Amino acid sequence: MIDILLIAIIAIIIGANDASNVFGSAVGSKMLKFKISVVFFIIFIIFGSIINAENPSQVYGNLILDYPDINKIFLIIIPVVVITIVSLILKIPSSISQSVIFSLIGFSFVENLSINFDLFYNLIYFWLATPFMAFILSILFCRLISLIFKILRLNIFQIDYQIRLALIFFGCVAAFALGAHLTAAIVGIYSPFLDIDLNVLNFSLALNDKKLYFFASVLIGLGAYLFSQKIVRTIGSQISNIKPVPALAILFTQIFILFIFSSDYLIEALNIFLPFQIFAMPLSASHITFASIIGIASFNKFREVKPKHTIKIILSWIIIPISVFCCSLLLTSIYKI
Repeated sequence: MIDILLIAIIAIIIGANDASNVFGSAVGSKMLKFKISVVFFIIFIIFGSIINAENPSQVYGNLILDYPDINKIFLIIIPVVVITIVSLILKIPSSISQSVIFSLIGFSFVENLSINFDLFYNLIYFWLATPFMAFILSILFCRLISLIFKILRLNIFQIDYQIRLALIFFGCVAAFALGAHLTAAIVGIYSPFLDIDLNVLNFSLALNDKKLYFFASVLIGLGAYLFSQKIVRTIGSQISNIKPVPALAILFTQIFILFIFSSDYLIEALNIFLPFQIFAMPLSASHITFASIIGIASFNKFREVKPKHTIKIILSWIIIPISVFCCSLLLTSIYKI
């Protein structure tokens, strides 16, 4: 029962924490209303979760060679819940997937479980690389979109209408892509235990991937609807002032990166040409969005960037995983006594 409750808590937290990355820039640019955006998000986050969450979820099972017992999974989730709630209170977007990974590593150290460090190092490498990718891609997409509108020679009212439609359409696509990553952050840690029977309030519940993905994605949507509006303000306006064309470029950047690391078809196609191998993994939408906003701000030599808040977010990328790791070490050690 505690596992179901923890899934529900972390899913709602994810909805409040990460869902804003899909529509935060659109709302911040005042092109879409929050309530309209969140309805689109909920619908497509569910589709994306059910269809594509299985791929990045596999990372968790591959990371720990002798996977922990399901009855101890709550020791991994509790530090994630605590630290994420603290980050929400401080209005700092965090990465749930990274927090779960570092909590899992902390737990495994205490339990003397075999860790696939090669995979762990690769995860850290791509977590560091994706913000740089987002920074560059956001600039390229912003220039491309501006060039297209210049070629089409639309007036200001036509541009406003086309961007509004594009933000809705590509926001839905981004929500679909994000669904795999957000749900994997929750379900991934339970992926080795799928297709088992759970006893919930004396009722037998057959647990499979589709049921779990659907359950988690619905709760993510609920968290987005109830609690994400304040985080939207952080993403959309407190870092830098977002205009409509850059908002669209940020969405394109999210879609491109999130699909690359969740779609088996794209991964197989890219690995033919790349000098290194990429693989499906849950990524931080918060980090991608933040780096994209900074990339857009580079057009004005970062004059619109608010340094204090920006530095706080960058430092949180280091502090949050370390804090979760330490909490996991402490909690697991206490539990063993």
